[in-house]
Amino acid sequence: MEEKELTIEQSFAEIEEILNKLESNEVTLEDSFLLYQSGMQQIKHCNDLMNAVEQKVQMLNSNGELETFEEV
Repeated sequence: MEEKELTIEQSFAEIEEILNKLESNEVTLEDSFLLYQSGMQQIKHCNDLMNAVEQKVQMLNSNGELETFEEV
């Protein structure tokens, strides 16, 4: 079964849930490492999504032509 890719909002919700679990006094050290790893994967996913959006953003230049957004 193919896993559905999470939206950025869903990834942020997962990260928040992971943080709540990590703050719990009931989480074991081993589980905290697994939660940390999962959180880092979600953060990478968010960064990848934001980078993809940034590459698609276009703006009008002074001549009214569309240009690809570039970092300042």
